[in-house]
Amino acid sequence: MVLGEYIFAAMAILGAGVIRGYSGFGFAMICAITLSFIFPPSQVTPVILCLDTLASSWLLYKVRKQVDWKGLKYIGFGALLTLPLGSLALVVVPMNYMRIFISLVIICLCAGLLKNKKQFKSTGPGTTVGVGMLSGFLTGVAAIGGPPIILFYFSSDRSVSVSRASMIAFFLMVDSLALLSSACYGLLNHQTLVLSVSLIIPLILGIWVGNFLFGKFSNEAAFRKQVILLLMAIALISLVKFAFLS
Repeated sequence: MVLGEYIFAAMAILGAGVIRGYSGFGFAMICAITLSFIFPPSQVTPVILCLDTLASSWLLYKVRKQVDWKGLKYIGFGALLTLPLGSLALVVVPMNYMRIFISLVIICLCAGLLKNKKQFKSTGPGTTVGVGMLSGFLTGVAAIGGPPIILFYFSSDRSVSVSRASMIAFFLMVDSLALLSSACYGLLNHQTLVLSVSLIIPLILGIWVGNFLFGKFSNEAAFRKQVILLLMAIALISLVKFAFLS
């Protein structure tokens, strides 16, 4: 990796960290697209998983009593079923096709997030497992399993604190499983570990800045909408680049 590539990666992680620290999501999706401009998806996904696991670990202890562990059990089961399939797809699917797929998925999921409204009061085990299966596959493919979970929790009658705590627990759980799956397929190697470690400082700095900004500005809903629109714009640029210009 040349210096220019590292600077680009560090700036991408820094920006994604700021957004994660402020809005609570978006880190993996931004990294999945921006880092894929210079690294193959098979290398990007393990790096994102390493950094996202680190970013989530310290949060769980503070919110563990608010987690909806019963619902999380079904979501985790669904994710466990499909996560290895996502990791396998990274190995067998050509790089450009995977980049196009990632861009299309992010565009669709962001559109869903923009239209998100409270619509249901309860969900059965089948629906909950289904959400976990979709999130698990997307996590294995590109570490972007967050949007289905965000839609699931914030479209229900659960309180914001319970939803946030449950998502933190899920992200930590599924990212850990995805790291294990990546290692089994040989995706987690010395090169990805070195890159992950080298990006820890930009990650921590970004999250700290995001938390600081969140304390200063109260219009969180408007910012989240802006973040989603930014993600869609980046995904569209990526789609055009890899589908029509490559």
